[in-house]
Amino acid sequence: MDQQMAVAGEMLPQLHVVTGDFSDLDEMAAAVVNANVEHVPLASPRDPYEARYLRIDLGDGASVETGELTIPHLTRAQFRKGIYQVGLIDAESPGLSWNGHAMDRSTALLFRGGAEFQATAPGVDHWVGITFPEERLREVVAALTRRELDAAPENCRTTRLDDGVRDALGGILHRAVEVARADGGAFDEPEARRALSHSLLSTVARALDLLPRRPPDRERTLLSHSRIVATAEECMRARLGEPLYVADLCLATGASERTLRSAFGNVYGMGPNRLLKLRRINQVRRELEHGGEHTLVSEVAQRHGFWDLGRFAGDYKRVVGESPSQTLRRARLALVA
Repeated sequence: MDQQMAVAGEMLPQLHVVTGDFSDLDEMAAAVVNANVEHVPLASPRDPYEARYLRIDLGDGASVETGELTIPHLTRAQFRKGIYQVGLIDAESPGLSWNGHAMDRSTALLFRGGAEFQATAPGVDHWVGITFPEERLREVVAALTRRELDAAPENCRTTRLDDGVRDALGGILHRAVEVARADGGAFDEPEARRALSHSLLSTVARALDLLPRRPPDRERTLLSHSRIVATAEECMRARLGEPLYVADLCLATGASERTLRSAFGNVYGMGPNRLLKLRRINQVRRELEHGGEHTLVSEVAQRHGFWDLGRFAGDYKRVVGESPSQTLRRARLALVA
C-alpha cells in the first residue's frame, strides 16, 4: 500500500480510497463507515496480529470495504439505516461463523439497514462488504430481474452463490482492491467509480435473483436466534457493570433458558455468561488503557461487576495477556512519555 498505508491506527485518506493498518481493535472498528462495530478479542491483543482495512468510496452512498484480522475474536455490528450490504469472506477460515452460519468462499450474507451482525472468528477473518443505498439497489434489481427486493423481508439472509456469480463477483472485487492498493488515485475519476459500481450492482442483482423466496428451516432458526442474541446484548450494554444472570437475559428476551443458551451457542459458539464476562473484561481493559495517576484497578474492576478481585486478575490475564496492573502501568508511562 506504500503511500496509502496508515501507521499506528492513523487513517490516510486518498480521495476515494482509504486504507489503514491498526494496532488497536477499537480503532479498526471505528474505521468502518457502514456499521457500528465492536471487536472482542478471544486471545491476548498483546500478541502480534495483523489488522488491515481498505475502503473504496464509489459515491452516492456506495462503497467496497475489506478488512483482515488475524487474532481470534468475536465481532458485533449494527448496520446503518438505508443501506443494503452483501458480505463475503475473501479467504477460507475454519470455524468462522457469521450470525451462526458457517462461512466459506461460496457463502454470502445479505444485510439490510438496521440489521444485527454477530461473528465468531477462531482464526483469520478476511472479509469484503459491498454496500449500496437500498433504494438504488431496489431500482436495479427491479430493472434487471423484474423481482422486488422486498421478496425477502428479513433484515439478514444467507445465500450460497453459484459458481458463475461467485467467480464474477470475486474477480471484480479482487481486481478493484488490488488496483486501489497499488494506486490510491485510481478511482478519482467519476466514470471509473461509476463503472465499478455498475459492475457490482448488476452482479449482486444476479445473486439476489437466485435467492430462494422463503428461507429454509435452518436459516429461519438461525435468524430467530440472532434476534434473541441481539436483544440480549442490548440488555448487557444497558446494564454494563451490573451483575447479570441468565434469568435477567431470559426476562429481557422473552426466551427460555434452554432457548437462550441454544441461541448463544449457535451464534457465538459459547454461552451468555462467558460472553458477558469477556465483554466486561475488555471494558476494564479499555478503561485501564486510558487510566491516570488516580486510577485504581480495584475500583475499575468493581465498577464493571467484578467483586472477586483475585479471580478477576486471573481471568483478565488469560484474556488480555498481562495483569491489569501492567495495563495501567503502561498507560501511566505513556502519559509522562
